[in-house]
Amino acid sequence: MIRVDRQNVPAPAILLRSKGSKAEREFKAAAEFYSNYERNRQRGGFDFKLYRHSSVRKALHELFHGKCAYCETPLTTGPGDIEMYRPKSGVIADDGTHLPLHYWWLINEWSNLYLSCADCNRLSFRGSGDTKTRSGKGGRFPLKDEKLRAHPLDPIETLGDEQPLLLDPCNDDVETILLFSDDGLVSSKDIRGLTTIEILGLNRPGLVEARRSTARIVQMLLQTLQGYAGGSESDGFAQTIVTQLKEMMSPTAAYAGMCRQLVNAALAGLPSSEAAMLGNATALLGLRRRQTSRSEQRAAKVALTQFQSERESYSLEDDGEQGTTAYLRAGSRFVERIKAQNLRAISKLDLNVADTAGQAPWLMLLGENAAGKSTMLQALVLALVGDRYRNQLIDSLGLEPRTMVKAGASFGEISVKLSGATEPRVLRIYEDGRIETTGREAQLMLAAYGSTRLLPRRDGPKHQGTNYARVENLFDPFIPLVDAQEWLLEASPAEFDYAAIAIKKALAVDLDRQLVKRSGEVGLTEQGKFTPLARLCDGYQTVIALIADILSLVLPAWKTPELAQGLVLIDEVGNHLHPSWKLRFVESMRLILPGMQVVATTHEPLCLRGLRHGEVAVLRKGPRGGVKLVADLPPIEGLRVDQILTSEHFGLASTLDPSLQARFDRYYLLLRKKTPTQTESAEIVSLRAEINNAQQLGNNERERRLLDAIDRFLARRPELTAADIARGEEMLDDELSEIWSEAALLSGSAQ
Repeated sequence: MIRVDRQNVPAPAILLRSKGSKAEREFKAAAEFYSNYERNRQRGGFDFKLYRHSSVRKALHELFHGKCAYCETPLTTGPGDIEMYRPKSGVIADDGTHLPLHYWWLINEWSNLYLSCADCNRLSFRGSGDTKTRSGKGGRFPLKDEKLRAHPLDPIETLGDEQPLLLDPCNDDVETILLFSDDGLVSSKDIRGLTTIEILGLNRPGLVEARRSTARIVQMLLQTLQGYAGGSESDGFAQTIVTQLKEMMSPTAAYAGMCRQLVNAALAGLPSSEAAMLGNATALLGLRRRQTSRSEQRAAKVALTQFQSERESYSLEDDGEQGTTAYLRAGSRFVERIKAQNLRAISKLDLNVADTAGQAPWLMLLGENAAGKSTMLQALVLALVGDRYRNQLIDSLGLEPRTMVKAGASFGEISVKLSGATEPRVLRIYEDGRIETTGREAQLMLAAYGSTRLLPRRDGPKHQGTNYARVENLFDPFIPLVDAQEWLLEASPAEFDYAAIAIKKALAVDLDRQLVKRSGEVGLTEQGKFTPLARLCDGYQTVIALIADILSLVLPAWKTPELAQGLVLIDEVGNHLHPSWKLRFVESMRLILPGMQVVATTHEPLCLRGLRHGEVAVLRKGPRGGVKLVADLPPIEGLRVDQILTSEHFGLASTLDPSLQARFDRYYLLLRKKTPTQTESAEIVSLRAEINNAQQLGNNERERRLLDAIDRFLARRPELTAADIARGEEMLDDELSEIWSEAALLSGSAQ
């Protein structure tokens, strides 16, 4: 991050408010909307348009030199986001109060607009293995003291008194607050710097690696330059190096802030006699001799580690309102990695959650029955809830955790790494039923649902749960979802309106239609006609009940569905849904609750619509027992349903005939044998002919040889490791190329 002088680029004319201008008309329309906000709340936010004008984007690109204003990543793969330093759609204050009117009146203020990459602006989740990092400013805008928060319509000139904890590249001395090291990491001793690093994710793995690579170039150039220190000032090569360094520190260069600090430290660390030997280099670089000492760097890194540790030192189960406030302040808590061993059919499993940008990550688990999908969900719940709630679940529901331990094992274990956590949460269940846990408990809001999600009955059991989790339905199908109508009737006006937006989005109805309370019922109105929710079909009511169940848990803390964060677990997500809803379930949930992570299971290919590559994991039972994770799944986007069914995701050989599938299974079983008997060899030939005839494949010798090679590889793949699969694919490619070349050679000879 570097300091940028906003005066270098004038405000675009489209944003200037004058009598009768577009900016003035839009401001007045927005002012009218927000002056009657409670009446308009169900319509969502005001639709501002002018800030998206091409002239605004062009001016921001010029002002910030085509880089993200925060992390200085060049925006080469897209136009970047037009970001509001003070968010436009409301904020949650430090005490948990929702301020929906902040800061709409600044939406078209030139001094509030910035150019940002998606990772700094939107909710994102980046990295791999143990180094995933959450990032994304979203609607967060913390202050040093909440009492200093501005009031709606306060002029922007007075907002400096707010004392934001998020650094402003156009107003703060960011180049002295943020301290970069040559390993690409950034740290700070200043609470503003620490908060900025955490909110924007400035130490996300890909960004750190990009800075590290740039730092290596800087160090190499500096070392080379010192080698020319005794040469002539007019030495062309030395001047070339100086020019390169100047370019890397220029406002247009990537990670210029880090480069300036590294060069400054190198020059300041030299004795005066050696620095003088560089001739004009210091003057050309335009730097004062200032050095950040190693002790300062260490202190900043210690401060960052301590800051991160303090952010997770809460429990939603034990700390009451203080725990909730700390949770809101801590930001996103996503499941980023799950390791399981000796849990029922699972001997050992390691699941990584895919990278995402702009939305919370999803994970859809596929697999045959008894492959361990439901076990993973139940183990996740028992690990993530607090000890007191887990013991309550075990006692009230009659759970026997020891039955989750794999037969013959002394214990079963699940380890869950949450983003932003310094250590994983580990649950170990012993064969005698004892349970041990390590790591922080109750770090996120959690809702979990089983494959049967019943609507409530008047005389039946009621939904249960705690202030931060509701998971009973995952273990007991007779515990129903929340009574949506009863909850809506009792909800506060704000909760009712925000829930109404979510329900209307789920039902794909116009936001201008009103959800209202009338004579003890809740329903939608259109042209004076009132349709109670209770009269909708059971499928719609189930969808509404699921959404209401989640919202009734998260809205008391997060206030709006758009801001809500947490984890939702759903077993057999396609149950109770019409095919049309299965197709749009993922997209609808992401639209309604963009910050909620979902881990679900399904046998329905329609439910994979809306997922991205890497958001599906397949658990497959091996031919000798045990469960493995299928490696190298193809991208799910764009596949037809029949293609999904016959891909590695579901593994069907055919969507046409079950008997053909049985022949495929027998065929692959025989191919796996290293030394089949004479009878088995004859059966292989017979099965191959039957399969080829049924699917009209292998019409000539070349096709038959190609298919034979492919089938031998597919038959062995379930038993192979990921590394063996990669080697096997290379060998298969070589064999197919050889067959193809032989066929081409024979074809040429025949001519």
